[in-house]
Amino acid sequence: MKIMAVLAVLLISALFMGAVSAADNVTVTPNVTSVEIGGTVNFTVTNASLTASTTFQLINVTGTTPAVETTTPMTIVLGGGGANVAYLEWTPATLGTFKFNINTTTPTGSALNLTVPVEIEVTTPGNSRAVTSGNDAFVFEHIYVAGATKLTKYSDGTSPSVVNQISGDNGVFYLTEAVVNGQYGTYYSGAYGAGTIVNIWYPEISIEAELAASKGDSIDGKTINKDTYVNFLINAPKVGPAFATLTPTATAKIVFTTPANGKTTDFGYASGAVPQTSFNPVPLTSAQTTANPNPVMAGNDATAGTWTAQAEYTSPDAFSDYAKKSNTISFTLQSSTLTITAAKDSVVRSNPFTVTISGESLHQYAVYLETPSNNEVNPTLQGGQVGFQSTYPEQSVPAAGYTLGYYNVAGVQVSAPGEIFYDGYYPAIGGVFKTDASGKRTIQFNTDKTTEDKTYTVKVSDLIQDTSGDMIFDASNYDKVKVKVEKGAVTIAASGDGSYYIGDEIKLTGTNTDSTDVFLFITGQNLAENGILVKALPDKVAAKENGQPVAVKTDNTWEYKWDTSKIALDTGAYTIYATSRLTNGKSSEPALISGSAGPAYGTLMTVGGTSGYYAVKLSDSEYATVSVNLKQPFLSAVPSGTIVAKGDKIYIRGTAEGNPSALNIFIFGPNFFEPYSVSVEDDGSYEKKIEIPSTMSSNQYFVVVQHPMYNDVFDAKLVAVDNAGVVQNGINWPNDNYQWAFKTVSTTTGGDAQSFIVWGSANKLQGSQAADALTKMIDSANIDDIYTKLTFTVAEPWIKITNPGDKALGSKFTISGTTNLAVDDQVLVEVMSSSFSAVEKTSTSTTSGVSQATKVVAGEGADNAWSVEVDTTNWKLDEYTIKVNGIEVDVTTTTNFNIVEKVVTTTPTTAEPTGTTPTATTAKPTETPKTPGFGAFIALAGLGAVALLVLRRN
Repeated sequence: MKIMAVLAVLLISALFMGAVSAADNVTVTPNVTSVEIGGTVNFTVTNASLTASTTFQLINVTGTTPAVETTTPMTIVLGGGGANVAYLEWTPATLGTFKFNINTTTPTGSALNLTVPVEIEVTTPGNSRAVTSGNDAFVFEHIYVAGATKLTKYSDGTSPSVVNQISGDNGVFYLTEAVVNGQYGTYYSGAYGAGTIVNIWYPEISIEAELAASKGDSIDGKTINKDTYVNFLINAPKVGPAFATLTPTATAKIVFTTPANGKTTDFGYASGAVPQTSFNPVPLTSAQTTANPNPVMAGNDATAGTWTAQAEYTSPDAFSDYAKKSNTISFTLQSSTLTITAAKDSVVRSNPFTVTISGESLHQYAVYLETPSNNEVNPTLQGGQVGFQSTYPEQSVPAAGYTLGYYNVAGVQVSAPGEIFYDGYYPAIGGVFKTDASGKRTIQFNTDKTTEDKTYTVKVSDLIQDTSGDMIFDASNYDKVKVKVEKGAVTIAASGDGSYYIGDEIKLTGTNTDSTDVFLFITGQNLAENGILVKALPDKVAAKENGQPVAVKTDNTWEYKWDTSKIALDTGAYTIYATSRLTNGKSSEPALISGSAGPAYGTLMTVGGTSGYYAVKLSDSEYATVSVNLKQPFLSAVPSGTIVAKGDKIYIRGTAEGNPSALNIFIFGPNFFEPYSVSVEDDGSYEKKIEIPSTMSSNQYFVVVQHPMYNDVFDAKLVAVDNAGVVQNGINWPNDNYQWAFKTVSTTTGGDAQSFIVWGSANKLQGSQAADALTKMIDSANIDDIYTKLTFTVAEPWIKITNPGDKALGSKFTISGTTNLAVDDQVLVEVMSSSFSAVEKTSTSTTSGVSQATKVVAGEGADNAWSVEVDTTNWKLDEYTIKVNGIEVDVTTTTNFNIVEKVVTTTPTTAEPTGTTPTATTAKPTETPKTPGFGAFIALAGLGAVALLVLRRN
């Protein structure tokens, strides 16, 4: 220890000893060799041979041009011990390492005196790191910014404001988290954009780990084999580049936690079985640093289980002491034992299943069905899978019954690189696959509706060479897994209650877990015994030729909207079948398919020595049925009233089954004809509002409502014709330049050409005759249209008031009456004092009465009714007039009553209508037109006669 102390003293003396000039024997000794910027260095110059009058200058020889550091020469003074001594002093203003010499100013021209200059290092204050303009600094650091007293961060934009400001001491700044306050980015030592620029960041650090053979393929959260090579990456996006050129650089370490919860910075082996001694320290020289120079694997000696890894700084001290550690990644180590697992134990056919093999990294294995049946449909490999060895060159018999790389067809060997076949069965039942860098590979097998429902064994075997050099399955290194393929199921349902009008749209829905298509066929009276295609109707196509299946959705549901308007089926009960495979209808025997549906949907098989595409028997498919009952559509129509007042409106309402796109409504009367069209709602209801002109004659009118039926075409149609009777297309009603006729214009249902003139010609039929002719035309068995009919009577509008008689003052009562105005029409009821007259504006007298609108409602008989409630409180004793007038129809009537002190009981009378309403009963009834010559119209005409009697009664 004493020897070491002596050596240390000698070393310190040597450091402070100046160089000596051989010529002048001059010695220069600084008091320090390292000084902080702004400090002072004292140089002592000694030379025994120089006189006291000799002066010296300190010369900076650091650069290429020597420079005088002192302006006043230092003069030799008599020193102690007989030596001549001079003292020189220097205060550094910049950082760096500087070299100094001296020269003698007298005699003039004296050369530099030292052979070896003296070196002085100038450092930052307080061991801070010097940061120059444009460079990065980090939280937790002490930095030195020459000449700066404050660092300021400004906001962006055209008018920057101060966001954060950090104060310094003689250029030194301590960047704590508190002073930086999360405000990272660019700071200025002066105003915005001025002075030294310093970028301040947090020293972030993170870690990644990836497969060496598959860059970017993370192992975080995954399982890898012990022989899988990996790379560990440390990300220091700001620190790495900032410290890359500094000495020393920033460093980090990776701390591994073993499955036993031990901590270590050592992990595994590098390429070539070279031990990876340590992940500490790791120099950080870029934004991302690969911590291991060579890929590493855990090795067979590594403990199996879950490992974690985390990076942390080791230098500089500010980072290692305070900066946050990185994220933690985890990975599980497993042995390289060959295994195979299935994602599911069972699968419904028509769906795929996958198996995953685990073994050595980047190794080739055979994956195949073990001893499958060669007379059944087996699962098949999905084509183009990742890892499949499509260029695997070997062709061999790897095990009894199997061929690798080829198959035989009619004695001819066909090459199929990488595929595995069994006992002449085609297609391939397996293949050669290469594991990825983690030692894993997932393989998909597909099934379809023809795949045999049973349990299959999937086997993985290593491939080795036998003694002859052929590749065979390794009987000592394999694994198996079982997967059960199950039948699916088919369901079908029809919207509604199972009973439908022909022309309705029937929504057929269901599920199918057995295949990706649903095949629909229908059976019924006098249809083909095994059924016909639903989608092909009205064509009667055998079920076995079904090339139009319904696609099953990804959620295993299916849907078909069946339009029954053009199916050419009679009413009756039918059964609809939904099958998962193309069947020979409901037959118990398969049938050879002759059409294009065979290759697309049939099953390739041999029956009775004949090979081809077959529609299978019904029992070979999953299926379900639903019954539907088709009915004849019907049409109904009801008027809002049988008597309608002039200027009012009438509603024709009803139900039209069979889903027609529209209905026609025709109104016939004396010198009157008007056609209308009305749409039908989804529920089959319809409503047409028809305005009755005030000029329309009082009489009976006939209405025919026409339904287009199955073909959705009006076969009896109103058309414009010229004088020769030729139909003029594109002419819309009304147009007085043409005659208008009803004509049978469609032959889609076998109709023949019939016609009659209804308007615009002297040859036209009378109104009632035209209505009769139209119904007879539609009645023809040659067309499918149907109709319904009704009548209504147009009359003069009237309103009647039931006189309330005398009423006691303060009583409440109802004023009511009847009318032929339509239900829901509004009438205005006004009650006014008969003595109402103008008064002085200073008068305090009040006016009694009421004015109120009310709706017409249906009455008990043929007449409709109205009413209002009246409260006579605060009225005065007087005679009052009740005036009722139509709001929508021009009709008015009045009557009078009295408000008295006490009521004398009298019998109420009915006020006759006044104004435009006739009050006499002497009007002669209008002659009833000739009615259509069939029962319903006669009955309706009778209703019209009743209406006329009502008029006569008035």
